[in-house]
Amino acid sequence: MNAFPDKPNVAPDSPATQAEVSPVRPAGGLFDAGLTPAPTEPAILTLPGDPAWTIWDVLRILLMGIVAFFLIAAILVVSMPGASPRDRVTALSAHLELQILGQMATYLLMLGYMYVLVTRERRQPSFWRALHWNWPERAWIYLLLGLLLQAVFIVIESFLPFPKEVPFDVLLKKPFSIALVGVFAVSLGPLIEELFFRGFLYPVLRLKAGVGAAVVATAFPFALLHAAQYGYSWASVSLIFGVGVLLAVVRENYDSLAASFLVHIGYNGTIMLILFGATGGFRHLEKLNQ
Repeated sequence: MNAFPDKPNVAPDSPATQAEVSPVRPAGGLFDAGLTPAPTEPAILTLPGDPAWTIWDVLRILLMGIVAFFLIAAILVVSMPGASPRDRVTALSAHLELQILGQMATYLLMLGYMYVLVTRERRQPSFWRALHWNWPERAWIYLLLGLLLQAVFIVIESFLPFPKEVPFDVLLKKPFSIALVGVFAVSLGPLIEELFFRGFLYPVLRLKAGVGAAVVATAFPFALLHAAQYGYSWASVSLIFGVGVLLAVVRENYDSLAASFLVHIGYNGTIMLILFGATGGFRHLEKLNQ
C-alpha cells in the first residue's frame, strides 16, 4: 500500500522517501531532567544540508567582525578631540562608555551579516531553525544552571592564583559604564557569542571531527576571546574554557542553541546581580575595593 497517495510514483521504501523524515532525538542526556527544548513530535523534516554553511563561511563572519570592529573604532577615534591621532586615541580610552557602545555596534553588524548569510546566500527559510535555536519549554532551569555554574566557579576561584587587578576592573569604575556592561552581558554579548561559537562554528566542526573534538575546538577560542579582559591569567582562561565546554555540551545534548544561550545569560547575569547588590545598585562602587 502506498503511504503517499498524493505521490503515486514514489515507492514506500524508496531512498528519497526515507530521507524526507528523521526521528526526533529522545529527550535527556548528560543533564537529563526531563528538559526538552521543544514539544516532542513524531518526526521532523530534515533540512537539506545541515549545516547549510561551511568553515569558510564561518571565517567570513569572523573577518567581517574584525573589519567592523576596526571601522567603528576608527570612527570613534576620529570623533574625539585632539591635535594628533595619538591624542584622539588617548581621549577615547577615557570614554569607556563609548568603547562598550562600539562593541555593541560591532556585534549588531555581525548579527546582520549572519542573517544575510543564512537566509540570502544559503537560502534557508528560517534563520533560527537553521541554527537549531529550539527555544526550551522551561527556560528558567537553564538560567538556574548558569547561576549554579557561576557559583561553583566563584568557589573554585578562591583556590586559584588570580591577579589582584585585571583590565576588566577598569569598566567597574563608573555607574554608567558598569550598567552598560550589565546590559551587554545579558543581551548582545551571549547572543552573538553563542551564535558564532555554538551556532555556526560548532556544527561545522562536529560534522568534520565529531562531538568531542567540536566541543573542545569551540571552547578554546571562546576562552581566548575573554583572555585579555582578565590579564591573560591562565586560571581565568581555564575557567572560561570550562564554561565553553559546558555550553557546547548543553547545545549538543538538547539540540538547542537557545538552551546554551540561556545558560550563558544565567552565568553572566549572576555576577552582575552580585555586583549590583554589593554596591547598592552601582551607587557605591568603592565597596568593590574592600
